[in-house]
Amino acid sequence: MSTYQGSLIHEDYHKLIDKKYIRSNNFENNQIQPSSIDLRLSSKAWRMRASFLPGKIQKVGAWIDQLAMQEIDLSQGYILEKGSVYLVQLQEKLKLPEHVEALANAKSSTGRLDLFTRLITDHGTEFDRVNAGYSGPLYAEIAPNSFSVLAKRGITLNQIRFKTRDNFKVQEVPA
Repeated sequence: MSTYQGSLIHEDYHKLIDKKYIRSNNFENNQIQPSSIDLRLSSKAWRMRASFLPGKIQKVGAWIDQLAMQEIDLSQGYILEKGSVYLVQLQEKLKLPEHVEALANAKSSTGRLDLFTRLITDHGTEFDRVNAGYSGPLYAEIAPNSFSVLAKRGITLNQIRFKTRDNFKVQEVPA
């Protein structure tokens, strides 16, 4: 049974970034919301044969090797075709403390575009969940449902929220 109870807030996210638990080459101020962080697409993407979850013992890269049909560069933009499944590495990476887990979801604007998107992690057994203590890259699975859409590096389709166990405080973790 999970003992996670407290959702982190804006100030805590800044502390997690300062302590390098959430990493990126650069953060934009508008990424950090009152109770979530917007996740940005990187330029690295793949058109996939199918959706997948890596499972407890595999990394996402092993599935890319098996299921990728095409590697795509999003730096100048690329049209994601309706009815296809894409995997995009996100700009943010995590190195979470053992007392912090995360849950992701599509941003509301993503739903208005009729894009199905969810978060995947190495060793993941559930979509949109990041286990406590996770260290590694983040990926977004994207499937356009109604029409093809333009995807480009820096676009935010998902957001992530962090929860802490018991009375754990971010400021108590050594840098």
